[in-house]
Amino acid sequence: MKIDRVTLMNFRNYQQASVELHDGINFIVGANAQGKTNLLESIFLSSVGKSPKNSKDKQIINFNAERAKIEIDFSTRAGKKNIEIFLDKANKKSIKINKLNILKLTELVGTLSVVYFSPDELKLIKEVPEDRRNFLDISISQFDRPYLYELMRYDKILRQRNAILKSDASVDAKTEQLKLFTPQLIASAKNIISKRLQFIEKLKGYAQNIHTNITLDETLDIQYSYSQKPDLSIEEDLAREYERVLSKDIELGYTTIGPHRDDIIFRIDDKDCKYYASQGQQRTVALVVKLALMGVVRDEIGEFPILLLDDVLSELDMDRQTRLINLCRHYQTIITCTAIPSVDFNVNIIKIKNGAVV
Repeated sequence: MKIDRVTLMNFRNYQQASVELHDGINFIVGANAQGKTNLLESIFLSSVGKSPKNSKDKQIINFNAERAKIEIDFSTRAGKKNIEIFLDKANKKSIKINKLNILKLTELVGTLSVVYFSPDELKLIKEVPEDRRNFLDISISQFDRPYLYELMRYDKILRQRNAILKSDASVDAKTEQLKLFTPQLIASAKNIISKRLQFIEKLKGYAQNIHTNITLDETLDIQYSYSQKPDLSIEEDLAREYERVLSKDIELGYTTIGPHRDDIIFRIDDKDCKYYASQGQQRTVALVVKLALMGVVRDEIGEFPILLLDDVLSELDMDRQTRLINLCRHYQTIITCTAIPSVDFNVNIIKIKNGAVV
């Protein structure tokens, strides 16, 4: 997969811009606050339909404009493709794929596959479990649309179950009503957890090799954290656990276990990175996980996604910069930086100043 051109109109600080990208390494170079990150944001938004910064659509439109547009021309094994996203301060955004309107955001996911890393990705290691679940769900959905639909189904059933738990009905009445929803919740949760476990196992294999190549002397482990016990199937375990916490759920008014509460644990040399790793180690692990995701997606869709690296080089010493850039030569990579590192092969250099390609 390869992006050929990004065209922006009134997106953030870009009024009109067109950027041509090449195979391999593309450096987006410029001083701070010139629009380098905004360019990566436009590509990510074209992949999943929302900003990596969780910005509202209206905030993305240039302050002096009412409407904005992002257009991505890219190539896949299936041929040339085009995505257009239209943003309007007065209306909802609209999206076209190959000049045809799509009705649901789920139709966009998986069309243009990207892996995005920014300084904020440190939250993948050190912040709340929700950040790690979001990583799982966005990553898997890019190559497994049925998983995305299963998430939506699970969320609907979960909201119905929580509504019963919060109701004013008696405990006996709630218990009877929950008998209808809990089996549905278990079936959906099983599908989600099974796919997450498969994903983590593949991710771990790639991540361990990449981490060793970058750090040389540390051992990385990744585990999915949930309630299942080794002697039970996922379905049996969930049934037992929902029964165990039923009284607690009724008392609290919400469902306390399930894939909406699960987590990922990252360990370096058997120590939990969240608590015992330095910030430099945490940043390296977050980067390694994103690089490992490139391999997982390639295995699933038959081609590498696009790698977006925002301000990653400033946190690495020269040796790690070199090892990282050599890893990224094998697929299209777009790297923002304030200065171009020394490399011994051809790269594409794009200079950005005040939201314009110079």
